[in-house]
Amino acid sequence: MLPMRRNLTVVNNWRPLMAALFAALLAGCATISPPPPPIAGDDKVLLDYTCRLEDGAILATTSRADAFADGTQLSHAFMPTKAYAAIPITAGAERRLPAPPDILPLMPEIAYQVSHQLTGQTYEETHAMTVGAEAIEGLSDMARFIQFARTMQRPKQRSVPKEQFVANTGQEPSAGQVLFPDQVMQWQVIAVKEDTVEVRYLIEDGKKVMMHYGEAVVRDRGDHYDFEIDVRLGGLVRVGPYIGRISKIDDRLFTVDFDHPFGGRELACEVTAHPLEQDTE
Repeated sequence: MLPMRRNLTVVNNWRPLMAALFAALLAGCATISPPPPPIAGDDKVLLDYTCRLEDGAILATTSRADAFADGTQLSHAFMPTKAYAAIPITAGAERRLPAPPDILPLMPEIAYQVSHQLTGQTYEETHAMTVGAEAIEGLSDMARFIQFARTMQRPKQRSVPKEQFVANTGQEPSAGQVLFPDQVMQWQVIAVKEDTVEVRYLIEDGKKVMMHYGEAVVRDRGDHYDFEIDVRLGGLVRVGPYIGRISKIDDRLFTVDFDHPFGGRELACEVTAHPLEQDTE
C-alpha cells in the first residue's frame, strides 16, 4: 500500500497549487476593462478623420500617415496642417455662427458635421461617413466672391526670413544648397545673411505644376516666371483655410465662390473617435 500513499501525497500537493493558479486567473480577468459604451450626445471625444473627394484624392486629414504614405493621392486643394493629430470635439454640439454671416474654414466645418453623426457609433473603430454641408445663407458678395488673375507671376529670386526657411525646409541654410531636388520647382540658396536667406527658384520653361487653383504651365519671362493656370468651372480652389469653387471665367480673371465650406462637394470620410480622458480633480 506504500505506493498508494505516495500517489495521495502528490495529489494533495497539487491542490493548493491549482487553487493559486485559479485565483490568479480570476484576478487577471478582473483587470480587463469592459469596452466603452457607444458615443452619446455631448460626449467629449478625440476625432481622427481622412476625407476624400469623389476621385479618391484626399482633401483633408488629421493623419500624418495618410497624408504622406507612398502612393497617396492628394487633391491640388489639399489642406495641410502644422500638427497632424486627433482633435477634441463634443459629439452633437451646437454652434453659434458669426454675425454678419462669414465664410467657414474647411477643417472646423468637417469636425462640426462629423460630430453630428457620431452619436450611437462605437469608439476606436473606423466608420465610413458621407459628410456634407449647407451653403452659407446671407453672405455678402464681398465676403463670398474673390477674383484672381488667370496668369500669376513669381519673381525668380526673393529674400526669405531665416526662421521661415528652416520651418519650410527642415534644414539650416548654406550658400549653393539646392533643395527639393525631386520636385518640379527647386530652391537654390544664393546667400545667407544674419536674418534672411536669398533664394532662387529653379524651374524649366513649359513645365506643368500643380497649384492651389489647379494645374499651371510655367513661362520663363527673364526676371520672373508666369504661371498660366488651367482654370475650370466648378474646380476647387484653396485659399488659406478656406475652400471655394470657380464660378466664373473670363479672358484675364476667374472668380471663386466661397458660399459652401466644401466647395459644393460631399466628402467620403473615414472617421475614428477615441474617448477623451476627463480631468476628475
